[in-house]
Amino acid sequence: MATKTIRSDVAAGIIAGVIGLFWIGAIWTSLVFPPPVQIATGAILTGDQIALREHEWGFNQFTKGGPEICIVTGHTLNITLTNDGHNLHGFQIVRDGGTPVPGLSGLNATERLSPLEVKKLTLKIDQPGNYYYICPVTGHRAKGMIGACVVQASCAAS
Repeated sequence: MATKTIRSDVAAGIIAGVIGLFWIGAIWTSLVFPPPVQIATGAILTGDQIALREHEWGFNQFTKGGPEICIVTGHTLNITLTNDGHNLHGFQIVRDGGTPVPGLSGLNATERLSPLEVKKLTLKIDQPGNYYYICPVTGHRAKGMIGACVVQASCAAS
């Protein structure tokens, strides 16, 4: 009788281990190979002063992504950045390949905003083109903290 109980305990342990390995594999796969992020569309922020509110996992009212930011080439943009989330967040402007763009003062790529912290940033980009703003905290961009940033000769008021 004791042998039968030990065998059933071993079998239950093996089954639990296999199920656990399956879940670990599923979680690992979703972290290493996240689904492609969709850039939010609709709202466009223009002007010399804008406000961005970071939260899990987007900016402003967007669940994922954020409004497009339009910057006039060579003009100075003042950003009021607020972390409304529960996690540390950051802010960075990058090119298509993820290369950081110089010209952002007030926050560097490794500086983080604590929950409810507010930071004033100044940005000036002299090269027209398509950029992105992201949260550079590991994994946050993949979860949706990315928005379009267009630098061009003029921006229509929204």
